[in-house]
This record gives sequence, C-alpha cells and structure tokens, in this order.
Amino acid sequence: MAIVMDPALKDRINRYLDDAIALEASGVTGLKDMVSEATDPQDAALFQQHLAETEQQKLRLENLLHARGGSSNKLKDVMNKIGLAATDLLHAGKDAGDKATRNLIQAYAIENLEVATYESLYAAATEAGDAEVAQVAKEIQAQEKATAEKIFARVAPVAREAILRAEH
Repeated sequence: MAIVMDPALKDRINRYLDDAIALEASGVTGLKDMVSEATDPQDAALFQQHLAETEQQKLRLENLLHARGGSSNKLKDVMNKIGLAATDLLHAGKDAGDKATRNLIQAYAIENLEVATYESLYAAATEAGDAEVAQVAKEIQAQEKATAEKIFARVAPVAREAILRAEH
C-alpha cells in the first residue's frame, strides 16, 4: 500500500533530492578535472573510481526524482560549477605538488559536504515517512563516507611528497 504524502512535504523532499543531484553534478565536473590533473597514478585511479560512482549516484537520484514527478533545477548545477571554477582561480599558479594536495583536500571537503547533504535528506525523508528516499540517502551516504576515508588517507602522503620534490 503506497503512502500518501502531503504535497508540501513531497515538494520539500524533491527539493532536497534536487540539491543532492546538483551537488553530484558539480562533483562530476570537478572530478573530471582532478583525473586529468592527477600526478600520481594512485590518485588518478581514486578520482576515476569516484567519478564513476558519482555519475551512478547522480543518475540514481535523477531517476528517483523523476519517478516522484519532480524535475531537477539546472541553475543549481550551473551555480555549483561556477563555485568550483572560482575555487580553481584562487589556486592558479600552484605547482603540480600543491595542486595535487589541493585537489585531494577539495575532494575530501566535497565528500563531507555530501555526507551532510545525505544526512539531511535522510532525516527529512524519515520524518516525512518516505522510506524509499531515506534508504537511498543512507546507501549513498555510506558510499560518500567510504570515499572520504580513501581520499583523506592520501592527503598527508601527497603533501609530504610535494615538499620532498620542492627540496630537490
């Protein structure tokens, strides 16, 4: 038996889904750059794996939103991409070691932003009685946490390597 949800609550959950879609879309853009800029094969593989996961998550969320009768706001995606471009401008002129470290830091920050986004989606969906969205939010959140841990493990080694290369 399908749960009948208050239309205002459904709209709110759809907006949260749309926020997550926009965040994942900007992640796709940023990760493509990180893959191409990676100086270490381990980091390139990590970013490539994360890119594939992010594209799958975005598609899953879009399908869920469309099945609920919602649609995504492309302006949110554009605004997130502008934010990424502005961050890149702030770091112009850095050498490869600095850029590699910065990309890992940025990827880690994005992962944690996504973890919090999915926590809010989970809480809202749970409170609204939307078990399907709550389950998807928790599943994707677990993926984001796991990826954040992998990225974090690379930050210190890459920063140290940047210093060692600069000394020679």
